Amino acid sequence: MNIMKLSVLQRLPQFYHWYAGEIGSRVEPTLLPELSDMSDNDDNLIGLKLLSYPDHQAWEVMQKISQYLNGIGIENSIIENEGEPCLFINSQDEPIALCRLKNIGIAIADFIPVNPSF
Repeated sequence: MNIMKLSVLQRLPQFYHWYAGEIGSRVEPTLLPELSDMSDNDDNLIGLKLLSYPDHQAWEVMQKISQYLNGIGIENSIIENEGEPCLFINSQDEPIALCRLKNIGIAIADFIPVNPSF
């Protein structure tokens, strides 16, 4: 688990959902939950990408993070997104997942837009 303590994850700026119902194999961006007309947003996903390792090590580290989350009952999938391995979890699991990852020493970087609106 020491390799994970050197990890930095960044939350992707969009929400996602499983592409055409294929759970665990492909994602596509979706509307932000507050902009969506749907009252049930159980299928919204968040994505996390690894910032701290080169490509050849990123997959291995993401596998270890995925195994850890599976071990505490948080379902997740690692999917290539824009050429990088990204970890996708249900948006409802985000608070507990990020808290548990921080507790084992993984840094979480927030996404900050280039032109924030106030």
